[in-house]
Amino acid sequence: MKISRIVLAVLFALAASANTLRAVPSLPTFSFHENGNGQLELPLLFGGGVIPLPGTLTSDPGPGGLASALAFTAHPQVAPFPVGDVVLLDASGHVSDILRFDPETSPAPGAPQLIFFYSNDHAGLLADTGLPSLMFSNTVTIQENASGPTIYTPGEGQPGFSTDSPLGDSFLIFSTPDTGSTLLILGAASAGFVFLRWKMPAV
Repeated sequence: MKISRIVLAVLFALAASANTLRAVPSLPTFSFHENGNGQLELPLLFGGGVIPLPGTLTSDPGPGGLASALAFTAHPQVAPFPVGDVVLLDASGHVSDILRFDPETSPAPGAPQLIFFYSNDHAGLLADTGLPSLMFSNTVTIQENASGPTIYTPGEGQPGFSTDSPLGDSFLIFSTPDTGSTLLILGAASAGFVFLRWKMPAV
């Protein structure tokens, strides 16, 4: 009986954590990981749902772009994203990552537009190719979040600003391997286990 109660508590904690982590965003939200996993999560206003955006290594035609860099393909429907670079600084003030919005490949609405993810972590992931040698003139610098994804919500004219949504888009930049959600789930499961042990009578 004790084992089944423990299992139930762990499953409940996992489900609760997963629901919290998967809350539907209020803005169209892009997520980019250094390992090449990407997605676009749509709010209920746009019908909800998640669109996978797998990353691949390809040549970056932007200024100082590398011949093989991690790229994700987006398809803005109204107007292309403004081109430019989003620079992430680590705690020491050094450039750790760059999210780059390159020009669309053709002038038609919904045309493919590449978003490159550069990392300077040297951790062996797809984005760990180093940094471009030159930058776009349209550049935004933000502080990297060391304990989870860095959230970037561009303003009008900034790289990645979208006119597809009345409120714009949001970007989650996972500049380290995605361990934060896993640790949160495990922590919640452990808490459920401890709580159950505390509530169970001693035998």
